[in-house]
Amino acid sequence: MLTTAQVDHFRTFGFTVLRGYLAGRAAALRAEAGAAIRDAYAASYDERVIDGISGHYLPMTSRLTPVSASLVCDDPRFIDAAQQLLGGPVIPECPEGVLFFAGAGWHTDDGIGVHGVKFAAYFDELTAANGALRLVPGSHHPEQHARLAAYRDRRMPVRTDAEAAVYQASFPGCVAATVPGDVIAFDLHTWHASSGGRDRLAWTAVYQRHPEAESERERTLRSVHDGFEQAFRGFDRGRYPTWRDWLADADAHPRRTAVIERMRQAGVLDLPGAMEGW
Repeated sequence: MLTTAQVDHFRTFGFTVLRGYLAGRAAALRAEAGAAIRDAYAASYDERVIDGISGHYLPMTSRLTPVSASLVCDDPRFIDAAQQLLGGPVIPECPEGVLFFAGAGWHTDDGIGVHGVKFAAYFDELTAANGALRLVPGSHHPEQHARLAAYRDRRMPVRTDAEAAVYQASFPGCVAATVPGDVIAFDLHTWHASSGGRDRLAWTAVYQRHPEAESERERTLRSVHDGFEQAFRGFDRGRYPTWRDWLADADAHPRRTAVIERMRQAGVLDLPGAMEGW
């Protein structure tokens, strides 16, 4: 259960840092994510192709990743927090283990109007000097979001590394320094970036507000579909599926029943890739 102050901070500034939120689970989750990514990307694990927000991304709801799979909703800390922050029932996206290779320019995690929250746990101590997440307070509000998008467009294109560095530093981002066990919760519309980091292991989980209107449902499905296409590739999808194993084990985990029903209502489980991966 989040405090009133944490919820207020999230809704006002677009993010909140939950200190020690993964205490007791961080070490096991780190070991699981590190081993699974190394296994899944065995042939290309040491390759470092820097293109956009580069890294090895892996869905972590298979039988090979039981700690991550349990954090979807069996352990209520994330789904309950998401429902507090978003003000109603939510549906999960498939959590990911990620080995980030480099920094990331200023961006948001939604461009189509879904209502969601992302939880990010980093397994190393991160500061401004080595890749800690930076967020622009209040940038999830539509007016500020539009101003930042216009600012970005005026500054583009950047043609050199020096121009890129100046542009990156021009945003008034707040550095969210973290230690293992901390979790950053941020609105999908909050502008964020990182710089100076190399090979940072993380675990992320996204929850979207359960869609009610048909237009909301269409955006939700498009968002989830885009997530499958962009992230879940380059590994053995048979061994690391998205929801297949998690659904097959549902009888042993009573808390999954209501969540699965909401996912079915939203149409998420009918998308190509939902059962087998891409």
